[in-house]
Amino acid sequence: MAFIDDLKTDQRTQILVAGMVFFAIAFPLYFNYAANSVDEFEAPGPIGNYSVEGTYSYHQIASGSQYIDDGSTIEITANSDAAGDEIKGKNLVGVRATLTYTDDESGGGIGCVGYQTEDDQVSASLEYPEMLPTNGQVVSGESLAVEWHISDLLGTTVSNMSESGIRMLLDGDGMGLGEHYLDISVDVAEGGGLGNCQTSDNGEEVAYTIELISLEYTITAAE
Repeated sequence: MAFIDDLKTDQRTQILVAGMVFFAIAFPLYFNYAANSVDEFEAPGPIGNYSVEGTYSYHQIASGSQYIDDGSTIEITANSDAAGDEIKGKNLVGVRATLTYTDDESGGGIGCVGYQTEDDQVSASLEYPEMLPTNGQVVSGESLAVEWHISDLLGTTVSNMSESGIRMLLDGDGMGLGEHYLDISVDVAEGGGLGNCQTSDNGEEVAYTIELISLEYTITAAE
């Protein structure tokens, strides 16, 4: 009973008991937190040589065709929501736009000799707000792309890196969601020939598709 009496009246005993109760509660909570943290922590792994292979897939989020007058630019907005569940859980690493068109220029007439058409210039700018835009002249059937991963690693053996370091260069980290912007411009180039030649070329009918790019990859230790 002396201990009980001291607990009731002695301040030092009260402090000692309070400290024992605190550590009895705090220690299990701390070790449980530490154990969970270890489970969640991903060790960087050994530095070495790794073979990297990967496969791309494409997920359409917009398509259409529009006539663009000479000297004009149209803007197309596409949202990743258009792909629906197709991109759920995918490692999105880029977006691409593909343009196709056929020059509809016509010309000639009485008194015109050797008339030849001239290809119009179709240029485009593809932008994702998180990244610098890609732009330039686009040949019919070709694509321009914005990427946020290091594609040069695929199909190679990477030296002096860890597996987790390589993954950091190949993972999209949630990018690609939201809106993407495609601007298309047309500048007509008129053909001609000898004599009195008439030309009809007011613009281009340009078809486009916009697709998100996803990547699946494997990393294997190499000798």
